[in-house]
Amino acid sequence: MKKQFVIFGIIFLFLSCSKKEDVKPFPFDEFVFSSSGLHHAISMKFTKSDTVYFKRIYPEPVKTSYAILEVSERKKISELYQSINFEKFNDVYEQENLVDGTSYLINILKEGKRKQIFLYGHVAPQELEKFIDSLGEIKRKFKFLPTVKIVDFGNLKSILPPSPPPILLKRLIENENL
Repeated sequence: MKKQFVIFGIIFLFLSCSKKEDVKPFPFDEFVFSSSGLHHAISMKFTKSDTVYFKRIYPEPVKTSYAILEVSERKKISELYQSINFEKFNDVYEQENLVDGTSYLINILKEGKRKQIFLYGHVAPQELEKFIDSLGEIKRKFKFLPTVKIVDFGNLKSILPPSPPPILLKRLIENENL
């Protein structure tokens, strides 16, 4: 009986000490992906941690939330990021004569260097379009929870809609008061 107990104990010890999957840090310090269109303005921020932050800017009210990444999600995002050499791309891809298109902003901080890519319209390289589509697929799988934590998503002026002109704003306020 004692031998059986010792054998079961050793087997249990080996099974409980199974190899855990290595979690490698992201290959960037910060990665912020933002998107803006007629009906939305959002940002998603990845850092070295296992937390991804999400900010809905429009429609109002502004809401910030977060999700905890699983190891498989971290690995997928890391592989997706490493599949592209962002340095080879221009800083701006903008379709002329386009109004009310969707814009994207990719903002990367790596080893103290910042790379920013702004995309507007249908002039982006196909590689970047696939990357953006893949990020959208990954985002849909996250279960975001609300947070009151203030998260810095960087300068988003290039993707946010402009403020209405003062005269129009004054008329809007006057109409609300009627």
